[in-house]
Formats: sequence, structure tokens, C-alpha cells
Amino acid sequence: MKVSYTLNGQPLDSARMRVIVGTTHHMALSPIVESVQVSGRSGAVIGSSTPVLDVPELTVKVAAWGADSDLLISRFRALCLLSTNLVVGRTETSDGGLTRSMSARAVCTSCEPDDDERPFQDLRVMTAVFQLPDVYWQGGQWLEKTLPAVGGTLVSGANPSAGLAWDSDAPLLNLVMRFTDVSSVRVSCAASGTDLEWSAAASVRNLYLDVPNRRAWTSDRTDAWDGGTDATAGVDWTSEPLQAWPSIDSGDYLLAVEQSGTGQVACRYKQSWE
Repeated sequence: MKVSYTLNGQPLDSARMRVIVGTTHHMALSPIVESVQVSGRSGAVIGSSTPVLDVPELTVKVAAWGADSDLLISRFRALCLLSTNLVVGRTETSDGGLTRSMSARAVCTSCEPDDDERPFQDLRVMTAVFQLPDVYWQGGQWLEKTLPAVGGTLVSGANPSAGLAWDSDAPLLNLVMRFTDVSSVRVSCAASGTDLEWSAAASVRNLYLDVPNRRAWTSDRTDAWDGGTDATAGVDWTSEPLQAWPSIDSGDYLLAVEQSGTGQVACRYKQSWE
């Protein structure tokens, strides 16, 4: 597996600059566990079983050499200062030649020179630490898939050419679903044990459910993925709001649908990775 990085579209790997040790392929993930102590009971009562993660950190160490090493490192440091609008990009190439690209919003929390640099030599080393507010990496392209009226597999965990979880392995952060001629719907994910419901007094032509943001809107158009007439008042859930997680066993993203209509369900999403 080969991995290369960009910062706001600028490659960190070039003719005289390389990402070296310090970059981790898998970031440390820290679940946020809510617990309550009860008087007269040993231990604690644990809250929701749905995983909620703290903001992870990505450490990137770069080395630049040659006559323009100072210029290259200065540009890297300048990019890191754009802490409110940074995007870190990552491209992975498998041993079989398959490539996938992903990106994540980032905030630079530190950017420090290496202590082992030697004066008067054309080698500069810098280590930057980034926080990723969205936790997971996102694919660059919107994908669309149509599910049967009762739901089904949105993303298959097995890619015949690349193996398990190549196409996605983290919760989908921007899934939008479209239903036709419905007055009520319920979507559930067995992997996370969560669901999302919507209901209204009368049937609507096209209902859009923005799963991660728990929003809903209606439209006469079949391509109103970005919004329409607000219908969020009809959104509800039973235990925890829907999170589309992959199955641990198969890696499949399986969504079950109950609806008043009989039409297929159109879905729009971006791939997501840890």
C-alpha cells in the first residue's frame, strides 16, 4: 500500500519533499462513553451503545532537502497557519494498482521543526499535528444507488478486486434518501441499532431525508438533493438517530425500510473511511 498526502490540494510529496515517519495509516480513535453512577449500586450505568468518537489527531512529518528546502518548508508552515479552512487529502494505491482518494477537514494544532537538524545543511524537517473535526475521511465523489422498497445493501463490504472494506468502512456522514408518494417512512440500521422516522398527515410526492443532520424536505423534483420545502417537523427516532454503519462481519451497509408507499428508495452519499 502506497499513501500520499496533500494539504489544500498541494502535494506534500514532491521532487525534494517527502512525508516520512510520524504519519499513521490508522489514527487513534477515542470513544466517548457516557456513564452514570447510581446510589447503592456498584459500578456505573452506561448510556447509549451507539459509538460516538472524540476528534482524532493526524501527525504528519515532512522532510525537504536541496537549495530550496527553506522555501518548501516555509510554504508548508504557511499552509498549516490556515487553521480554519484546511483540507487534508490522502490517496492510497493498493499493491494491485487500485487507487482511492479521500479528504478531511483539518485544524493544525502544532507545527514544530525537528530537533535533529544540522546547521548549514540543505535539510529541513517539520512535524505538524492536525485535528480532524469530522473524524472520518470522505470520498470526493457523490455516489447514487437505488434500493428496493424494503431496503437492502447500500454499500457492499467486499470489493472483488481489493478485498473487505476497500469501498467504505466508517459511518456515512452525508447520506440523503429519497422516497416517492409516502406519508410515513422508517429507516433502520441493524449494525448500529439506530433508526430515523418521518410522518405527515398527507402523502408527499418526493420526500428527502438527510440522515446525519436529521432533516427532511419535500419537492416535486427528483434531483432536489440540496433542499426543498422544509418538512423536518415530521422527523423522529426511537432510541438513537440513524447512523449508517457497516456490519462487523461482512462490511455491508444494510438498511431496512418500512414505508407507506411501494416505490424504490434513491440514495446519495459519499464513501467514508477510518
